[in-house]
Amino acid sequence: MVRKIVFSDTGNATDADALPHNLGAEEPVPKETKGKFKKSNQRDYKAVAQNLKQQRQDLPIFSARNAIIREVRKHNSLIIVGETGSGKTTQIPQYLLESGFTIYGQTAIAITQPRRVAATSIAKRVSEEVGTPLGARVGYTIRFEDCSSDKTQLKFCTDGLLLREILSDPLLRRYSVVILDEAHERTLRTDILLGMLKGIQKERARIAQLNRDSAAQNGQSFDGWHAHKGGEKLHRDHRSSGSHVVFGESPDPEQKESTVFTVIDDAHGDVTGIQDLKVIVMSATLDAERFSEYFGGAPILYVAGRQFPVTTYYTTTPQSDYLDAAHLTALQIHTETPSNSGDVLVFLSGQEDIENVERLLRESTASFPPEVPHLLPCPIFAALPQSQQSRVFDPAPEFSRKIILATNIAETSLTIPGIRHVIDSGVHKVRGFDPRVGESLLVEPISQSSARQRAGRAGREAPGYCYRLYTEADFAQLPEDSVPEIKRCQLSMVVLQLKAAGVHDIMAFDFMDRPSKKALKHALLELYALEALDDKGELTKLGRWMSEFPLEPSYSKVVYASQKAHCTREAIDIVSLLSVDSLFFIPADKREESNAAQMTFRSADGDHLTYLNLLRAYVKVNGDKEWCQEHFVNRRNMRHVLDVRQQLTRLCTRLGMDTERSCNTDLDTVLKCFLSGFFHNCALLQPDGSYRSLNGSQAVHIHPGSSIFGKKIPAIFYDQLVFTNKLHARAVSAADPLWIAQAAPKLYGRLLSSTVNYPTN
Repeated sequence: MVRKIVFSDTGNATDADALPHNLGAEEPVPKETKGKFKKSNQRDYKAVAQNLKQQRQDLPIFSARNAIIREVRKHNSLIIVGETGSGKTTQIPQYLLESGFTIYGQTAIAITQPRRVAATSIAKRVSEEVGTPLGARVGYTIRFEDCSSDKTQLKFCTDGLLLREILSDPLLRRYSVVILDEAHERTLRTDILLGMLKGIQKERARIAQLNRDSAAQNGQSFDGWHAHKGGEKLHRDHRSSGSHVVFGESPDPEQKESTVFTVIDDAHGDVTGIQDLKVIVMSATLDAERFSEYFGGAPILYVAGRQFPVTTYYTTTPQSDYLDAAHLTALQIHTETPSNSGDVLVFLSGQEDIENVERLLRESTASFPPEVPHLLPCPIFAALPQSQQSRVFDPAPEFSRKIILATNIAETSLTIPGIRHVIDSGVHKVRGFDPRVGESLLVEPISQSSARQRAGRAGREAPGYCYRLYTEADFAQLPEDSVPEIKRCQLSMVVLQLKAAGVHDIMAFDFMDRPSKKALKHALLELYALEALDDKGELTKLGRWMSEFPLEPSYSKVVYASQKAHCTREAIDIVSLLSVDSLFFIPADKREESNAAQMTFRSADGDHLTYLNLLRAYVKVNGDKEWCQEHFVNRRNMRHVLDVRQQLTRLCTRLGMDTERSCNTDLDTVLKCFLSGFFHNCALLQPDGSYRSLNGSQAVHIHPGSSIFGKKIPAIFYDQLVFTNKLHARAVSAADPLWIAQAAPKLYGRLLSSTVNYPTN
């Protein structure tokens, strides 16, 4: 007899139904179009937008349009809680665009997303609805990729990219409104952006008052508009384009000359015409009161969603093995419900879990009788090639059902059509940082807000079901929200960006959740060791240079050092290769073949040169698809590597570097160069054959996927330490102990001066 998981029916719909609604409508609406639009030529843009118009009006948020616009006009800060599927992400920016909150060629609206995939996919959809080519009135900017122009009015971007814009434009003059979407995720950069925007809001409010005072002295009124000579109509000053725009009416064509009263501020120079900055914080599951309090009592709007009822089930007893429970629950759903009752989405913690459950499902389905529909396991995780990721969006063949195995990327970043059943394992992988140990990547319980997000995936198109692999009592014990990333991650890059943005006293910065003093102190010390800060904690010339790069400070230091070391080309190549999670795709059932194929590129000196060999071979075959499949190379990530390399090359060229300077065959120079940025990530071989880190004296193990795994090398350096079941060094290369002493003589000169006898192979 096959063991089954016993669930109890709560008798209630998803927790989202408990949300208080004071805006929007709750009646069901037609399903979203599942078909994807074909690439259209310029003549088709308006037709596509017209075809989508009815779908836009069918969204629940459409009935709240006027109320949202009214509140945005009245308040500089606004918190919007909108259920999954309400249309808030795609529609609210368009409502603001249509209502004149941005001026073509002058100002724009920025919409931030925590993940790159969300920023690009949402921008594409909104551009279709607006009826414009992607990159024109609607565009996006993500790390190493800019699909926008100076005419872009709706700009979707990652929170990190908007932070970088603050470095060049401390007042964000270009933006009239900033929308922070999916704010509940509380990513590291979102939290920093919240603090920066709060400060910019205060500064722009002060400047807007200067403009109002100046206008009053000249007998005019100012609300971001300027009066025409001899007339009473107020028009926005468009000095660059010569055009005038008025809410609700067309400007008088006979009145062309405008009076502009120049306003000079001691801190920012010419601030003429600068208005208040509007900030909107949005999410489906959000501690709205907390955000409201942070923004000085900002009003909260609740928008009803299009979510259909989701019946939630809990296990009657705790499950000792969530992988086995997920496997059995998926089989129960598949065998006890019709195949046309919807696909199944299973939330798991990571790639290893997904591969294990996929293997179990394939083994189980091999013995299915003919009358049972086919079961199609479809994994999706970051390291999976895009060609295989896209399978989750393809409709299942007749008499079959998809079982989609996903990480939390499917919680908010993408919507998979056809999902009616969700299996929630109740866990996810959480990345943390301890200055003594390094990074950790551990499986931990999710929060209640994440559980609600997961359940909501089942109710996007029709009534659905969520099966939680934990008891109702266990759910009640979960924290309401996850610990913000800023309280558990490395802060070196954040501190560098804050310093570059003019924040001198990091300890006094207005964090929404303040990180520990220990973490901030470690970040300051690391930047000091990298010579980005001086003895007084102020940004050095090198630190300012490093802040120009969208890289962790250690990588920026390597690029800087490469010019003197005559290996800039190789340094840029390897830094680009380290920007992706994985360069190889290792199928669970072909590990031996994959390892054999990777031997072609392996260097005896370690992973950094192995990656360089891979890139050179990839470029030589021009990224041939069959070659990538034969060598188990992640083609999608390699294309991204080339994009990053191109962007870094352009940035270095702009900063006056010779990007073609190469060390040719003297590859030891490259390894020495990397130590200039990673001298704090070194370990020495011990007499017993183990490794111990120089920073913190921790026992370190070379990752099994490294090209020097199992070798005895006197000293190593690594890209990062990751703690799973033990402390693993990733992206590891060999180093001479003397190189380490030369890279950081003040830190390690005396420590490495003594002679040590090292065991060798």
